[in-house]
Amino acid sequence: MTLADSYDIPEEVSRGPHSPAFGKFLRNWFGDTYALTHGELDLSFLDDLTPEELVLARGLVRRNLKLRQTHIIEGTSALHDVSAVPILRAMLDEESDLSRRLTIAGALWQLIQDPIFIDCLNSAKASGRNILCGNHLLQVLWLGDERAVDFLIGMLAEKDGESHFWRVFRRICFRWPFPLLARAYLAHAYANMEGNFALGLLNELESGHRMGIPAWEMPHQPSDYRKRRHDPAFRELMVGAVRKWNADMKNRR
Repeated sequence: MTLADSYDIPEEVSRGPHSPAFGKFLRNWFGDTYALTHGELDLSFLDDLTPEELVLARGLVRRNLKLRQTHIIEGTSALHDVSAVPILRAMLDEESDLSRRLTIAGALWQLIQDPIFIDCLNSAKASGRNILCGNHLLQVLWLGDERAVDFLIGMLAEKDGESHFWRVFRRICFRWPFPLLARAYLAHAYANMEGNFALGLLNELESGHRMGIPAWEMPHQPSDYRKRRHDPAFRELMVGAVRKWNADMKNRR
């Protein structure tokens, strides 16, 4: 088995022999990590590790936490390694990058429901750096209850859709010779990115399927969600959708 030289793996471990489950763990965490890091790997094979292999796998992940790679950090929660908590907390204390702090805090939340995760979510939201997009936005769903719904609604833009000015602006700004206009539109889009991502996720949770359309075309707009925010039936529906999403993603990164 070929493992990357950048990882600290004892020679006797890399040499084997290995069970199919442990070999798959080694290959995906320390060899060809593409499927794991792109969310395409079914992690159910981890359930097939023997108790001895699970101890060894956890030790290998802890020993490589010093690399601060996302899939290694998340490996602690995938392997339910509560003994990694002190190391993760020390890493968090030393980390200044908001994105990596959220990754570390997310692992702590998955392991022991550490409330520092909520603090990191709030810090990322307040930073204005559009950190809560993509995978980081999906971490909000890990809250698993009404807090996730409220957090997403709190991220929404103040106004619905895209104003007539920006719709017209968007149609003309990418045509030559208007490079400065294109930059202006991109700046506008960047400023609204987190809110647009949150709106898309709320619509997908409510509808139960991927939307694949721009935020301004979503069937439900920010005012719709703010209007229904405290409606008990709506909250029950959305919390159920959050929990279903988490259950469906249980065995995936």
